[in-house]
Amino acid sequence: MQFAAGQCWTYRAPEGFEASRLLIGAIASFDGDRNIVCAAVTNAPRRHADGHFEPMTIPFLPMTDAAFHASVVALEGTADLPASFGEKLEAWSTDPKGLTAFTVPFDGFLDHMIAQQMAEIAGQSAA
Repeated sequence: MQFAAGQCWTYRAPEGFEASRLLIGAIASFDGDRNIVCAAVTNAPRRHADGHFEPMTIPFLPMTDAAFHASVVALEGTADLPASFGEKLEAWSTDPKGLTAFTVPFDGFLDHMIAQQMAEIAGQSAA
C-alpha cells in the first residue's frame, strides 16, 4: 500500500464505532527507509469510568508504517484533519526526548495500543 498525507482509511474498528477513520496528516522519513505515519483518528471509542463509551477524536497518533499497514483495511478517500493536528505534529517533531511512535497496530482503543506497546517493549504478551 502506498501511504500519503491527506488519505482517509478504514480500519478494524470496534463494534459500534465502524465510522471511525484513520487520517494521514504527514509522513516523516528517517534514514531513507524508515517511515512514521502521523495520523489522526476520528470517532474512536472512549471508555469512561462508569463503563459507557462515546466517540472521541485522537488528534495525533504516530505509527510506524508497518503498524499503520497492519491497522488499515481500505482507502476511503480524503478527509480534513482535526484543527489541532498541526500543533501536535510540531510538538512531537521538536520533543527533546526524541520522536516516538507506536510499532503495534491500532484496534480503535488507545489504551489497548499503549498496553500492546508496553508489552512489546518488555518482550511479553499484552493479554
